[in-house]
Amino acid sequence: MNFFDARHMSQIIESPTTPITTRASGISLWRPDIVLPKTIVPAPERPKVTIAEPGHRPEAVRAQVEATRSLLDSLADARQAFRSRTAEFNQAAAGGASERDRVTTIIETYRAKGALDEALRGTLRRASTMMDTRGLR
Repeated sequence: MNFFDARHMSQIIESPTTPITTRASGISLWRPDIVLPKTIVPAPERPKVTIAEPGHRPEAVRAQVEATRSLLDSLADARQAFRSRTAEFNQAAAGGASERDRVTTIIETYRAKGALDEALRGTLRRASTMMDTRGLR
């Protein structure tokens, strides 16, 4: 079978007698104009950010030291209050009082211990907050 006979070749080579017309699709492609600036101005140089040493920010350091001092003072006050309350209870228990006085002393000792625990929790909470703000935790 000969695929290249003259009759088929003439159909392939012949050009169409009428011009080919295409239908408009209704879609137009966006062809943006490229705009280039005439001159390129470099961005202004930004100052480098450095973490200031304590000598460069004395007010912040003073505030941190004062907050720490206040925290430690409140802890010392709680310790002193605990000591004075337990000293009273120890004297009452050592006096050889009745069983009722001894139980009352034990109950008051537990209350004092609870007050100290609450003071320690508050102090720890404040210390944790201070450490978080300084970025130490």
